[in-house]
Amino acid sequence: MQDDDWVFDSPESTSSWISIKDWGIEKFYGDAKDVDWLIEGVLPRAVPGLIAGMGAVGKSFLLLDLAVRLAAPVGISPQYALGGRIPKRGKVVFITAEDSKDAIHRRLNKLLVSGELESDLQKVKLLDHFFVVPLSDTATGLRPLLVNDGGQYRMTDEWYELCDQVLALGDVALVALDPLQAVVQAEMNDPASASVFWSAVGKLCAMSGATVLVTHHVRKEGMREIDSPMACRLAIRGSTGIIDSARWVLGLWSAQANDRAAVEKVIGEPLGELDMVNAAVVKSNDVPMAGVRSFIRDKQSGLLLDKTEQISEELEAHRHLSDEQMQETFGAVSTRWRSDDPFSHHKAAKTRWLATWMMAHFDLTEMAAKDYISTWMAEGRLVKDAHPRIKGSFGLRYEP
Repeated sequence: MQDDDWVFDSPESTSSWISIKDWGIEKFYGDAKDVDWLIEGVLPRAVPGLIAGMGAVGKSFLLLDLAVRLAAPVGISPQYALGGRIPKRGKVVFITAEDSKDAIHRRLNKLLVSGELESDLQKVKLLDHFFVVPLSDTATGLRPLLVNDGGQYRMTDEWYELCDQVLALGDVALVALDPLQAVVQAEMNDPASASVFWSAVGKLCAMSGATVLVTHHVRKEGMREIDSPMACRLAIRGSTGIIDSARWVLGLWSAQANDRAAVEKVIGEPLGELDMVNAAVVKSNDVPMAGVRSFIRDKQSGLLLDKTEQISEELEAHRHLSDEQMQETFGAVSTRWRSDDPFSHHKAAKTRWLATWMMAHFDLTEMAAKDYISTWMAEGRLVKDAHPRIKGSFGLRYEP
């Protein structure tokens, strides 16, 4: 068949789907519009997004804190969140399917100054801008927003009613749904269900101008091995469609034991497994992904507090040795070698490990001590040699 013989039959229509000729390069002359930020440099407005982390890591409380900061006028709360500035306030709708009214009430009191009177005075400033719906305390209770209806996934009437109410409020900056698995009754391992859900959420974002954030879990297996943003992204529970169809994903994971130990040393207090949490944007369609943020859990409220800059400054201060301290270290290595009890380059040697001695004598983190030892060995200033007394073992000697 020749090209001239091709005829496409199409149904009669009053309007075209698109007009290709209307979208020439001239549409893109000049400067592009700046990103409209919900959080500057971190999260754009009007995007569907996900906050994912292991159970009890604190993602719901962190999202509630963000919601308060967005709804607050200047002065009620610091206008920063997740490492960026909040440029303007807006209305917030927070839908929770797990926390009760009383639980939310207690959390808000912790966020908005201790003391019943003071916190209520702060709450007055949020009037007409902050709305929290604990589904377990409503007359109708929890109802799904997505269902599997005879093998077809569809959004429910409740979803469309929620959208209508959000649109009626006007100037909504954020809609929070906490958590994903409680507001859907569908198999989220199926990419088709994720596609239907995020398509509906994206339409709400486009129509309302609001960012919609949903909380979700990472897989239990292997979650303690998460040590990077990419590892966190791969651990998010469900099909890849959950991540691929969202335009922004924030991952939360517990800091590794060696990182906690380093921070414990510089802040002078012990940290449990969930007391130090890392966070990073692990997927973003609109902006470059920023670095990892470090959060420390407040012992009074339980809220994760962003301590990234403080921790970085403290660690930097505990990362360097003076020339005198380096010479003292080399002297100790030489003395131990001559006494037939040399230091080891390996952590498994415990008290014989050179880094153990360095951390005990200087204000130095373990990672910094390890880096110094590795550098000195690469330079040939420290040499691994056969232990003078223990057969098959090795020790360190100083090579001037």
